[in-house]
Amino acid sequence: MGYRDKQWQTTRKTMKKNLPLNSIFYGPPGTGKTYNTINAAMNIIEPEPEEEQSRQDLKKKFDEYMDTGRIDFVTFHQSFSYEDFVEGLRAKTDNGKLSYYIEPGIFKKICDKAQEDKDKPCVLIIDEINRGNTANIFGELITLIESSKRAGAGEALSVNLPYSKEPFSVPDNLYIIGTMNTADRSLALIDTALRRRFQFIEMLPDPSLIDEITVQGVNIKELLTVINKRIALLYDREHTIGHSFFMSLTNQSNIDDLKTIFNQNILPLLEEYFFEDWEKIRQVLGDTSKSDELQIIRPEIDEAEITQLLGNDYNNNMINSLYSRNDEALSKPDAYIAIYEG
Repeated sequence: MGYRDKQWQTTRKTMKKNLPLNSIFYGPPGTGKTYNTINAAMNIIEPEPEEEQSRQDLKKKFDEYMDTGRIDFVTFHQSFSYEDFVEGLRAKTDNGKLSYYIEPGIFKKICDKAQEDKDKPCVLIIDEINRGNTANIFGELITLIESSKRAGAGEALSVNLPYSKEPFSVPDNLYIIGTMNTADRSLALIDTALRRRFQFIEMLPDPSLIDEITVQGVNIKELLTVINKRIALLYDREHTIGHSFFMSLTNQSNIDDLKTIFNQNILPLLEEYFFEDWEKIRQVLGDTSKSDELQIIRPEIDEAEITQLLGNDYNNNMINSLYSRNDEALSKPDAYIAIYEG
């Protein structure tokens, strides 16, 4: 079984089959939030699958439900609008004549689908839900998604949509699953109206999913565990690093594979988290207690040399900018081992 399949098997078995109508998976980058929306959606659509399915088979079934409209997927971003989500006016030209028509958005389309098939659940996945202006995107519909306000509920509500003027309510067989990257925005900063209407499910790094991986003597589980402990102490746990970044590794991987992950994923994240505060990054990597040749981030010049060049007329920002990645260390297993054994 591959490590990706292992992650799916673990989360598929432990994830609640009775997910609430509105839920958000939140956590640091690389913890499998988007990956697990597929598990959650399929648990809703097929709570008792006919047979044990591989991840590949599950994704194929997921795509089939996407094609039929029972599952849909959207990513929020800063320019995403109510008109994109619910309905809006669109222009078209016919024989040189300009006219306008009302186009339903992704949310209205899946609500209509759920209304047609009242006995079958439908799922809308909203990736990066915190990156959009949720108050503007949902508009007055933020109230209608509450379970008690859904169609058929005791406190059911409906509204007349602004463009079509049609009455609209949210079916009680529509599930909304969002994802939220806590490195982008803290949970505390999320719109209160959104927080009250969604159940938040935390997804943290899970080193146990990579506990069997050793790359040229580097214990990947220990490596990730120690790095995240240091990040949690120096920053917070919302900015830790997810296990997914290492899921491509196997016991047959070599140090260059690990180097690529650090160069392309881990180091850029650390630079973003600590705003290029190189001393804190060095603490996370254990570089402050390593020999020079094993330091992944090391100073290009020391304070004594700066003083010799500039006297005492310098500031810490000058020192902080004079750090660089040590490419030779990134190619040495001992540089990674020293992170958790140093």
